[in-house]
Amino acid sequence: MSDDDQLPEEPKLPLTVDSPIAWAEFLIDHDALRAFYSERNIHCFDCCAAEAETFGEGAKVHEGGPYGGFDAQKLVDGLNELAKQHPFDETKYVKPTLFRRAIDLLFSGPKK
Repeated sequence: MSDDDQLPEEPKLPLTVDSPIAWAEFLIDHDALRAFYSERNIHCFDCCAAEAETFGEGAKVHEGGPYGGFDAQKLVDGLNELAKQHPFDETKYVKPTLFRRAIDLLFSGPKK
């Protein structure tokens, strides 16, 4: 097994129902992504489960939850269009939530 086999897959477009939800945060402007999710009553932005869950899994998990379900294919179709109009802008700083900063601090890898 080569070292390349150990590397995680890079976020890329187009998103699919099998893409990790967190990929959207690497590919789409955060302000536009937050607004997109908010309009649909979807709470995936900055969710710690989004790092391991795909859009398809998220739709299945939340289909009976308090926020209701969503159609994963329609969602990723909309996100792919949004990504064309509002690509991620690395010059914008988005302050992580206190919870997210604590998780990052507790579970960060060894310092290099």
